[in-house]
Amino acid sequence: MSRPRLLVTGAGGFCGEHACRHFASLGWQVTAAVRRLPAAGAAERAWLGGVDAVLACDLSSRNETEALARSAAPDCVLHLAGANAVGVSWSDPAAVLQSNVMGTVHLLEGIRSLGKPCRVLVAGSMLRFPLASAGDAPKPQHPYSLSKTMQVLVAQSWASLFGMDVIVAEPSNLIGPGRSGGLCGLLARYAAAAERAAERGTEAPAPFRFSSRSEQRDLLDVRDAIAAYELLFRAGKSGSVYSAASGVMRTLEEIADTFGALALRPLRWAYGDSAAASPAPADIGALTALGWSPRYTLRQSLQDALEAARLQA
Repeated sequence: MSRPRLLVTGAGGFCGEHACRHFASLGWQVTAAVRRLPAAGAAERAWLGGVDAVLACDLSSRNETEALARSAAPDCVLHLAGANAVGVSWSDPAAVLQSNVMGTVHLLEGIRSLGKPCRVLVAGSMLRFPLASAGDAPKPQHPYSLSKTMQVLVAQSWASLFGMDVIVAEPSNLIGPGRSGGLCGLLARYAAAAERAAERGTEAPAPFRFSSRSEQRDLLDVRDAIAAYELLFRAGKSGSVYSAASGVMRTLEEIADTFGALALRPLRWAYGDSAAASPAPADIGALTALGWSPRYTLRQSLQDALEAARLQA
């Protein structure tokens, strides 16, 4: 492919914005799919400059998704769209299952209906749970975990049943500059707000509360994740699942301390006593075997996130 045609679903999200910029900079023809088109002049349109087309599509609608596939006619699809909030999955599990499972089914069916070669990369989650032995009841941690496990089963089944070229990448907690709704995005905005309050002499924000000091997270820069996705488009094995992570577990206290060292003003923390289990470390061997490794250090990622938040404060 001299200039691959790439469809990015969930293009308006944190990872989607980075993906659109990255692949457009490589010269790929990028179609950005969003649930709703941003208003003219809105700040959310800033990332649209490099893409070839922006299309609105609700993946819960089979008809809309098939129309999206026909319009984009992609050689590759990066499927980032879906529900990604654990809390929402408890209050509305049906909506989360509809988004993550049936949205993926509709997308795969839309691509399959084109009758042309297309590599689909589905972004899963490290919160997927292991399948139970025959006769044992499944034990997901929450409905979100169930939805992402079923999404992987769908992706691999469409590769097996219909011979589609489908790969799954399971990223860890993505961090870095941009409009992230994750923990480090929240921390970056908190630190920027604390700095701004100190500059203006106004009341400092209340202490940022962590569930505990000792819970651990694997943090991966979103730009490293996008580099992994590019490599998987080029060299991944269809039907396979690849973990994309830093390979280093960080405590919540370590994350707080790093932000505290980067901030220009003292930050205030509060720690709970949660005994919740931390995710198991990811095995990134399959991805590193292809030649991938993270480039961004934790400090650099958090520094970039904080600098971006300062511009928005």
